[in-house]
Amino acid sequence: MADFENLPQTIGRYQVQRLLGAGAMGSVVLAEDPRIKRKVAIKLVKLDTVRNEADRHEFLMRFQREAEVSGLLNHPGIVAIYDVGEEEGLGPFLAMEYVPGKPLDSLIKAATPMPLKEKLRIAAAIAEALDHAHAKGIIHRDVKPGNVMVGEDGRTKLMDFGIAKREDGSLTQTGTFLGTPSYASPEQIKEGTVDSRSDIFSFGVLVFELMSGQSPFPGTSINTILYRIVNEPPVEVQPPVTGVLPEGWRRVFDRVLAKRPEERHPSCAAFVRDLMEAVVEMGKDDRRELMGLMHLNGEAPIPEIVSRSYEETMVVPRPTAKRGLWPVLAGVAAMVLVAGGWFLFRGSGGTRLQINTNPPGAKVFVNDLEVGTTPLNQPLQAGDRLRMVLKGYQPYTYPFEPGKAPPIFPLQPIISEEVIDSTPPGATVVLDEKPLEGVTPLKVQWNQGIPHRLTLTKEQQGFQWDFAPGEVPGGRAFALKEATTAETRVEPALDPNAPGALKLTGGFSVRVRIDGKDLGELGPGGKLAVPPGTHKVELSNGKYFYRDSRSVTITAGQPSALSVPGLATLTVDTFPGTGHVFIDGQDAGIESDNSAVQVCQGHHTVSIRSPQGTRNESVDISGDKRLKIQL
Repeated sequence: MADFENLPQTIGRYQVQRLLGAGAMGSVVLAEDPRIKRKVAIKLVKLDTVRNEADRHEFLMRFQREAEVSGLLNHPGIVAIYDVGEEEGLGPFLAMEYVPGKPLDSLIKAATPMPLKEKLRIAAAIAEALDHAHAKGIIHRDVKPGNVMVGEDGRTKLMDFGIAKREDGSLTQTGTFLGTPSYASPEQIKEGTVDSRSDIFSFGVLVFELMSGQSPFPGTSINTILYRIVNEPPVEVQPPVTGVLPEGWRRVFDRVLAKRPEERHPSCAAFVRDLMEAVVEMGKDDRRELMGLMHLNGEAPIPEIVSRSYEETMVVPRPTAKRGLWPVLAGVAAMVLVAGGWFLFRGSGGTRLQINTNPPGAKVFVNDLEVGTTPLNQPLQAGDRLRMVLKGYQPYTYPFEPGKAPPIFPLQPIISEEVIDSTPPGATVVLDEKPLEGVTPLKVQWNQGIPHRLTLTKEQQGFQWDFAPGEVPGGRAFALKEATTAETRVEPALDPNAPGALKLTGGFSVRVRIDGKDLGELGPGGKLAVPPGTHKVELSNGKYFYRDSRSVTITAGQPSALSVPGLATLTVDTFPGTGHVFIDGQDAGIESDNSAVQVCQGHHTVSIRSPQGTRNESVDISGDKRLKIQL
């Protein structure tokens, strides 16, 4: 077996020069191939530490697998494998390309941070290498900074395909979790099944760490890290990464680190392009240089690139083989058509408009067709109708007139009156870290254009929630729970198949439908077992004129409160004469003769049908209410 303290002078035909690094399971030495005077790095495995024959077989298979994968890949961003063999007394060895430099994980932890451009250059190079592997049907399965070498010349090399998998499954089995926990995808953790989208997730974790210096799913134990990867969004980076728009950062990483594979970017290069759109401290030349790093491989899928950060549209075409004169003539014809189209466009009074909104990120519609988000450079003609829509803000409509458009379209936030309520009522309210006068139920002016943090407290019970822009309390009564501390809070064990529970909090029962399936009546305090994931939940109670539909995310093994609003007494009186009362189109069973009915708190439409006709009133009910209506 290999003795890494007393290495032999030769391994196979290679002349050993020095030890490059060693660990508990193996070692890498620098050697030279005497035939061609080429330096190589030789990887050895310490088989005497292997516990059983099955593990020994797995290590040998990894060596063989890495050699097989290398035979399929030929890319300047991937470490090349030159030779595989076995040396008596040492065991198996792998001779590979020697890259003088440092692993990426040591650079991330270095005291001197890398410039933003250098970080993006590294990310672009890794993206190109991974996309090349994916185009060949190879999934790496262990993408992490420790498997990336950054050479002394600045070149980046992806290495260690020892647990790689072919998409046809011919190199290793599926259904087994292999890889490094901190960089594993949710599906890799839960099922052990992966495809290229799993590598994209791992690459997203790597870039998050490269850019910010911290993990998106931190934890002091492996169980905590795995739980957060499967169930929680990436952490907020504080302070934000310099040179990257915070809104853009969240948008890009929420997508690449999505729990569902189909919601992620289609390729690693697409993710890096998306990230570069959120970067503000980069010139056009630098941007073009980084874009160029991601189209070295003609076989990888390279979608069209549209940069919303600059006035021009930047397209990176796929390389095409030369096929004689006809393609050249076709290209000339295309150039003529493009040029002709440009002159026609200019001749008909068209122009390009740089569309900026305050705040940015608004969806832009031209004549009701969505064309992108602000900031956006868009060709327009006189009379085109521009509409800008941003959650939490009033839509802005502008009929385009050349030369008259403002440099920035100011969006006005929606200010609404909201009722903050709790179960039980009487809780003190802290909104955005400021105590409010009064207790729940409490009316407040709500700016929908900004995020809010709501904290409710009553004795030993409490509730806290963060509202994103555009989200409102909506008349819900938030269920107060017994306060917990970091010492008493128990984190659930990671069991992706364990159902969660919906517990009804409130004063009346409801009929429950989940994902379209009727689950019957649920009383106050009752629970329903629900599989983990996001579900559409529909609640109704005809007696109290209650109907609600919401999206609820269930965490494995966790209870989740299903709150319903409180009840109030509605008294209806009309003059002259009376009529029959309907609430939200449903017969209330009373006449408008100062009769009363119990209703759930919230927004309702009260209709009076009388010989004089029908009278409708919209009312917000946050407590007992008396309506007096003239017919």
